[in-house]
Amino acid sequence: MNQEEINLLSGNNYSEIAQILEKFIKTNDSVFLFPFLSENNRRVSLWAALFQHLQSKSSESIHVLCLGTIKLLSRDKTELENLICEKWIITLIEKAGLFNFVDPDDSMDVDMPVKEVVVEALKCLCNITFNSNEARGLCAYTIIAQGLVARLRSYKEIPFKDDIMLYDLKLLFILTALRQDIKAKIKDELHGMDYLISCLNELVLEASESQCDVAGSREVVEEAQCCFLQDNQQAVVCEILKTQFNLTFQTSEDPISEAEETMYLRLMPALTALLYAQTTSQESLMELHSNIANLLTGVPPVFYQYLTPELNDGELAHCTYDGRNMDALQALLQLLQYRLSVTTNTKNQYTNLSPILMVLIKSARGCRPQRKYLRQVVLPPLRDVSRPPEEGNTLRNQLCRLLTTPVTSVRDLVAELLFILCKEKVGRMVKYTGFGNAAGHLAQKGLMGGARGPVLYSSSSEDSDTEEYLQAQPRIDPVVGCTRPPRQNPFEGMSEEQKEYEAMMLVNLLDKMLTEGVVRPARIGADGRPVPIDHVLDMRDHPPNRPQS
Repeated sequence: MNQEEINLLSGNNYSEIAQILEKFIKTNDSVFLFPFLSENNRRVSLWAALFQHLQSKSSESIHVLCLGTIKLLSRDKTELENLICEKWIITLIEKAGLFNFVDPDDSMDVDMPVKEVVVEALKCLCNITFNSNEARGLCAYTIIAQGLVARLRSYKEIPFKDDIMLYDLKLLFILTALRQDIKAKIKDELHGMDYLISCLNELVLEASESQCDVAGSREVVEEAQCCFLQDNQQAVVCEILKTQFNLTFQTSEDPISEAEETMYLRLMPALTALLYAQTTSQESLMELHSNIANLLTGVPPVFYQYLTPELNDGELAHCTYDGRNMDALQALLQLLQYRLSVTTNTKNQYTNLSPILMVLIKSARGCRPQRKYLRQVVLPPLRDVSRPPEEGNTLRNQLCRLLTTPVTSVRDLVAELLFILCKEKVGRMVKYTGFGNAAGHLAQKGLMGGARGPVLYSSSSEDSDTEEYLQAQPRIDPVVGCTRPPRQNPFEGMSEEQKEYEAMMLVNLLDKMLTEGVVRPARIGADGRPVPIDHVLDMRDHPPNRPQS
């Protein structure tokens, strides 16, 4: 767009202005930077001309094009902080129809702007608030929060709710993520979580009813717990979950209030229903489950029991255990398996794996039936122990490989999950992972000597060894966690002098590594943690304790 075209935008020839804006939008649909606007103050002139038309009722015919142009321009952060003013933010809020909802108890105003204007204005607000701290600050002094929350409960009254719901929630997510005062207002004053949970329930009901129409029988769908989310519904649900994560995330561990308890009791059935849901593709399903897992990281463990409700008479489920419906927990396990499959390097291990690992740890620690089901899936009875635990494609194999990852936060989460599934028994942990893989975690907990912490689990045994394992047990090397073939004695055929020579060579090599700092020998102290020693011969006076089962 040249200077002449920008000058024409300030005029009143709306047909000519429309042609210029249509050409700009078509040409720059995939452009995110506009360096040519930095010349001769073009950027300021262009923004001012566009908002001048938006504030004029006589320019209504080009309002959609003006908003579409602002949407593209707001992708570029250049000078955005200096451009944005309160009057322009208020104009966009008005065009988005949010002034029609000033209170949750008010009904919808009949003068709601047309759909295209509302959608484009919301897109502009999303871009501007995401890219500009100044814009977010200005929003904090408007009634945008009240308008967004009030509209949550009024979507049924809007004929084009499906077109604006997604962008309302995107804007709500951005404001709650990047502006703490708006987040607090929405959470505490406007009770935003209540309306978001209601929206989730309505979307689940809507998706279930539409699937009933396809199936032709509500009973069939209910028995199969079928809820099919279309792409637009899945996108809206994900934005709701992301916003709920912002509202529930807290760094302190203060006891939950009665209001929060009521909120979680409403939230958990909705999340459970969404974990039963199906979508149009595997990728969208995993995105849905990932957002649920993120939200669950902030849910206290006491509420995890509602993920696996008890089965009623005649109720069906794909996965059951101990009289409970385990479909939701199985969905979380499938998310873990998916995350493991797409995590190909250490760069994204923490982002990909830590939320779902945290959720499974809280599940295993907080609900006994869930821990037993997870143990059954993750650590089934051992049969083939001819290979190390980290070799193979089972869930146990993949988790054991992560016990030696350089990403310490992921390593610790995996070790904690496996340790809980082993009922925090050292011998059982070593059995399933090998002492070499488990040593780091046991050292951190002071359990290298084979002791165990306070008993937190029932005494009933659930670790019945298979016949294959019992037959192979005498040949299992506990360090590597698998059997080893008989090896030839390296000293066979040597004279005593040769044996003594080789032994002294080994002592000298160890002494050299110790002197040069390559290794640092240690023994197990009274607290169960490694204690450095000054010389390898000190180990003779303090022989290591053997881990006990």
